[in-house]
Amino acid sequence: MKKRGEDLNKHYAQAVTYWMQLQCPSYVMLCNFDEFWLYDFRKQSEEPIEKIALAHLPDRIGAFTFMNPELDRAPIFNNNLVSVTEKAAGRMGELLTMLTKRSRDAVDPKTAQRFVLQCVLAMFAEDRDLLPKDLFISLVRECLDRTRQGKSSNTYDILGNLFQEMNRPGIAPAGRYQGVDYFNGGLFREVQPLELTGKELELLEAAASQDWKAVRPSIFGNIFESAIGKSDSKERHAHGIHFTSEEDILKIVRPTITRYWEEKIAQTTKLAELYSLRMELQDYKVLDPACGSGNFLYMAYLELKRLERVLQDKIDADPKAKSEHGQMSIGFVTPQQFYGMDTNAFAVELARVTLMIARKVAIDLCDIHDQPALPLDTLDANIVCKDALFTEWVKADAIIGNPPFLGGARMRKERGDDYVERVFEKFSAIENQQIDFASYWFRLAHERLDENGRAGLVATNSISQGKSKAAALDYVTDNGGFIHDAISTQPWTGEAAVHVSIINWSRRNTGAFYLDNQKVGFISSSLKSTTNVSAAKPLKANANKSFRGVEPNGMGFLVTNEQVQDWLKADSRNQEVLKLFSMGANLAQNPHGLPERWVIDFNEMSVEDASDYKLPFQHVKATVKPERGKNRVQLLRDTWWKFKRTNQPMRTALSTLSHCFAVPRVSKWAMPLVISVDWLAGEKTVTFASDDFYVLGVLLSIVHRTWMEAQKSTLEDRTAYTPSTCFETFPFPQTPVVRLITTIRTTALELHDYRSTQMEKKQWGITKLYNEYFHEPTSQLHKLHAKLDALVLQAYGFSPDDDLLEKLLTLNLELAAKEKRGEAIVGPWAPTQFS
Repeated sequence: MKKRGEDLNKHYAQAVTYWMQLQCPSYVMLCNFDEFWLYDFRKQSEEPIEKIALAHLPDRIGAFTFMNPELDRAPIFNNNLVSVTEKAAGRMGELLTMLTKRSRDAVDPKTAQRFVLQCVLAMFAEDRDLLPKDLFISLVRECLDRTRQGKSSNTYDILGNLFQEMNRPGIAPAGRYQGVDYFNGGLFREVQPLELTGKELELLEAAASQDWKAVRPSIFGNIFESAIGKSDSKERHAHGIHFTSEEDILKIVRPTITRYWEEKIAQTTKLAELYSLRMELQDYKVLDPACGSGNFLYMAYLELKRLERVLQDKIDADPKAKSEHGQMSIGFVTPQQFYGMDTNAFAVELARVTLMIARKVAIDLCDIHDQPALPLDTLDANIVCKDALFTEWVKADAIIGNPPFLGGARMRKERGDDYVERVFEKFSAIENQQIDFASYWFRLAHERLDENGRAGLVATNSISQGKSKAAALDYVTDNGGFIHDAISTQPWTGEAAVHVSIINWSRRNTGAFYLDNQKVGFISSSLKSTTNVSAAKPLKANANKSFRGVEPNGMGFLVTNEQVQDWLKADSRNQEVLKLFSMGANLAQNPHGLPERWVIDFNEMSVEDASDYKLPFQHVKATVKPERGKNRVQLLRDTWWKFKRTNQPMRTALSTLSHCFAVPRVSKWAMPLVISVDWLAGEKTVTFASDDFYVLGVLLSIVHRTWMEAQKSTLEDRTAYTPSTCFETFPFPQTPVVRLITTIRTTALELHDYRSTQMEKKQWGITKLYNEYFHEPTSQLHKLHAKLDALVLQAYGFSPDDDLLEKLLTLNLELAAKEKRGEAIVGPWAPTQFS
């Protein structure tokens, strides 16, 4: 609520800030006692979805139905631009597809793309009063009438001459194109001869009939998605292209750019310093090194134009400013301050047009009267078709964007061996290259920030986990970077079925940190506000005690129980190479974690020895060898009867045990189970080389679960247990007494017996059991865990009120220092040496 007569435009930034800090409610309302402005920032950010004068409130009450939960009616908004945008975008995308997919004389894609963009800009210009009223649509209708009369459409002459006129300096003094002003020498530099058919003109006429003043520039992203989705979906997939919603763009642009400038303007009071700030804003540069269709740049430009207005209003409010300089112009922020790169040529053209249009949108939105709208900026040198990984970046003050989403395992398949090897050669400092493709953008962005620079990028949530975290966010925080605003994980608003993280960082400690829209003390490279455990060291005492299982690399190795029984009847010796196979999912879903499949395991046998097991060997030869023969790795082609990873250390460590403990690598609960050492664990199972229930008790306790939660990788809401981070860094109790060890061991065995009985009785897996009873205070499962937690805390000498992560990190670092000095520490085995 603002005072009567207040310009509500000035309070847009405050409204957005409240919206983000209040977890993004559906609607935001501004009022100045004369009118109501309603925003739905999830759908459109630059304009309210409704403006209602107080006098018209009785007639427009339908816009406020969302305020009454008893009314089962959706609100009616007169300025909802989404539907208009979708129609216009869909029609122009369809026109582009129609031109490039003609049965005869198909138009070259680049020619078709340029023509469509020229039409888009002309329609936008017509409805934003940059072209004479109804000029473009009347020309389209003239061409359409000619086709209906059986004549040539003459599109090239009629529309082509308009585009040429838009590229001619000065205003056309007479003739058909009288009043057409000069636009620029970029988009209209080339006008290709193109004749449209009647159906194509009908589609263009329908698009031109839309109110293009109500079309949001994010239409270009939609056109882009629609066009490549229909004409080249493989290219979109290969390049990891994903459309970013305005809601998510705001989560980058505001923390990285807007908040920085709002604070600078608010803190500056002297007129000379305000003038200096004005010059700084005029020189401020923004770069999107994976710009796609330019939506990030567009949103950043609108934000800076709003800030330009705030700054100028503050200058104009000083009496000295008017006496010394008169009313100043506020046209000092221009699209020439924005830069972008992308490997898709059409995306680059779209981004240029989007930013051209942004200039006129900003003039209208900010009510700027003293800034000429034409000519539009020529941005050929600003937004370029280049690969950001192999191109020198413009020195920018802010780097923003959404780099391509490509998992490390998919890079070679999607981009090709030559390209991937070139990437690996450039980034040779990264030890393991199986990382998310976006990680390279984070490194390059950070390297190019100066001491005042800021950056904000979107990536899949794997960016804060495992090897991708080490290559990206660890690199940022280890090299003078501070993550000051982040969304740790959220479902992606685009087409891709992934969860993403949104990360904003700078080279200066801002002193204010926001994680998931809540103010926190700091943000770690794991995107957590708790104690940062990324500094924890692997402990030698824990080495070779936890393993990911074998990796067969060939579906033919897996066989059914029926096949196994037949082969055993044929030759009982086959049991030596047939083993129950723990695949991870069975541990979570089946009673006792019992495997459902068998695996043919020749371990490290020679081909001669393996062939002695006739039926299993023939099966592998028939099913695995053809698949392996296509593998790019020579060793896998040559040793087709062996697993890709036979994991001898795991086999050796488990060989002397009566049983062992295991957990699915990816699961909701990650609660270890007791399994048979006769089972063979696959790579989606993590095994622990111990048969001591004391060790199981510690692993099941709140202490280990807290450490695991801080160190884990995540896939959506499921835990990914990694031996290197979750186990090898975990410090076991160092000084528990024998009595306490025995009690922990007994309690863990009691918990194991209880779980086994319940799973057998109910035919449930461990996941369902914990879903049902873990949070039920009266359940035996809850009580046994509570008892175990208290015992393990006592073994460590910790209190329930302690910061467990801080205590464990301190202990980890102490033990690592001891090991470095050559001193022995207690690891994950039966600590019989304690008295």
